[in-house]
Amino acid sequence: MDELTDANVREILRPHRDGGPISRLYATGEITEGTIPALGVLSAELDERGEDETAERVGDVISYADAAGERPPVGGWTSKL
Repeated sequence: MDELTDANVREILRPHRDGGPISRLYATGEITEGTIPALGVLSAELDERGEDETAERVGDVISYADAAGERPPVGGWTSKL
């Protein structure tokens, strides 16, 4: 996939909210030290269930989060989708 937009990130994460770092990224755009590890676990779980395409999309979100770096909640994030 090409570089993800904020809206793409929200779309990918919508069904995978976890009440923790993934939910915070989905809801506010916040990226913490726990975000990438949580996404990695999710990607591995999806891969184990044979959901390869979804696991790959979550992998794209990992790349997005890594490039963005840790950040506080993003103003206007919920209007991104």
